[in-house]
Formats: sequence, C-alpha cells, structure tokens
Amino acid sequence: MNFEQFEYVKAIVENKSMSIASQQLHVTQSAISQSISMLEKELGIQLFQRSRNGTLPTEDGLWIIPKLMDILQKSNQLKMEIQSKNATFSGKVEIATIPSIFMTLLPDALVSFKKDFPLVHYSISEMENHNVIKAIMQKKADVGFITLTNESQSLDNQLIFHPLKLQSNFYLLVSAKSVLAIHSEIQLQDVLSESFILYGEHYYRNLMKEFEERYSQISTIFHSYNPEVIKKSVAAGLGVSIVSKMMIEDDPYIDSGRIKAIPLIGYPFNFSLSFGAIYDRNQTNYKLIQRMLAYFNA
Repeated sequence: MNFEQFEYVKAIVENKSMSIASQQLHVTQSAISQSISMLEKELGIQLFQRSRNGTLPTEDGLWIIPKLMDILQKSNQLKMEIQSKNATFSGKVEIATIPSIFMTLLPDALVSFKKDFPLVHYSISEMENHNVIKAIMQKKADVGFITLTNESQSLDNQLIFHPLKLQSNFYLLVSAKSVLAIHSEIQLQDVLSESFILYGEHYYRNLMKEFEERYSQISTIFHSYNPEVIKKSVAAGLGVSIVSKMMIEDDPYIDSGRIKAIPLIGYPFNFSLSFGAIYDRNQTNYKLIQRMLAYFNA
C-alpha cells in the first residue's frame, strides 16, 4: 500500500473513469489498473466496478475510499508543513496562464500562498494554450496553466504535469431576448442560422473547423480575446458565442439575466475540459513551484 495508489484512487473517483484518470496523471491505463488490483488484493476488497455511468466505487469502496483519502490528505499536509518549516521561499515566479484559469482559480490561490510566503513575488502573462506550453519549453516562464488538449497530452518528457481539480463543459451564450433562451440544452446543428462571436483562441477555431468539415459552414461575425466584448455583444443580440463554463462563473451578465448560458451537447463539444499546470523538472524554482501548486488543489 502506497500513496501513489491513493492518488490513482482519488483520480478515478473524481473522474468516474480510469481512462480519464490515466490521461490526467500521464500514466498508462494498464499501470493504474494493475496498481489498483494490487491495492484491492492487499486490502481484501474490491474498490471499483464498471457501469454505464463509468467506473464507480463498490459498496465496500464507498466505505473505505474516504478513509484512504483522509490518509492521503494528512500526508500531503504533513509534507507541506515540513517543507514550510525547513525552507523560507523567496524570489520571483514567472507564470503563464490561459484566461479561464486567470479568471477563476489563480487569484485566490496566489493570495493564500502569498500570506504564507510573503517573500515570493509574481509576474503573470495571459496567453493561449499552445503559447503557454511554448513559454515553458523555452524557459520564458516557470509554471504554466493549461487546458488538456491533443497538443498538451503529448508533452515533452522534460516537463512535469500537475493535474488540477477542475473540469468544464461548453456552453452556448445567447441573449435573454433570443428565442433560443427557452432551451435547456442545445446542439450546434440547431443554431446554424445564427451569427457567431467566437473567442479568439485557436482551440475554439479548430473545434469549429472540425464541425464545419463534418456538417455545414457557420457565419462568424468576429473573433475577440476579450470576454467582456463577447458577452456585451451577445447581450445586445448581435450574435451567439461558445465558451467554457469556467469563463462564465459568477458572471454579472448571467446573474442579471441579460444573457443565458445553454449547455452544448453533441459533436464536437461532447466532452469535458480538464486543466493542469506544467513546469520544467530541472528548473531552479522546482521546490517553490511544487509548494505553490499545492495551494491550487487545496
């Protein structure tokens, strides 16, 4: 029994899938499966069972997994306390991040870390996913926050991937006055007559290109890297937009009823986004980065 096995259990529970857990942890599915089987043999109980709803805990698993997670959490806390006691971190961290992380998780995590380590300073650059990866590869940033894509799932062996406890689906943004606002969920095929206002990231462009190659062309009015411009234009009825859930959390346009976010279903948006941090294993700030990232999954 070891903490690596506990991390595998944690990832499977969070994702309800052994394959997604293997992608997040960058470990082969067979390695996770063998490790879980060894843990189950040692414990003398079956932890998981496969069903239509995914890989879910058994009745025995529901009883013992919280105890394993408690051990894991206390172990991580102990490691952080030891590190904090034995090291006074200082210096500067160059951070590269995608907008959705910048808008949600990053500020609160850095504020908490700053309270414990006031001698650490930050420089933050907001950029597209592929540029975050490039910045880390070229050593222009110490740590990068990314969305898992085909590009990021084949990272250089020099880089360490740190999964975050985040997942996000896609939503169609429409004006509250639009007839589309009555829908509780919608497919892209149902709104081909609409004009689109798209976030400028090439990731969204590629998804739309996949859709057009399979189905039909769409009409795009403009692309923008400014979420405020996009939401204001949608609220005015100029067009519809597609965003991830993270980009509209606690959003004043939605809270005030000016726009409605409708869950997108069907190809090519029938999947959830996962997120993580990357950093170079040989950089001088290695221990500082590890310590900081612990605050992002707190």
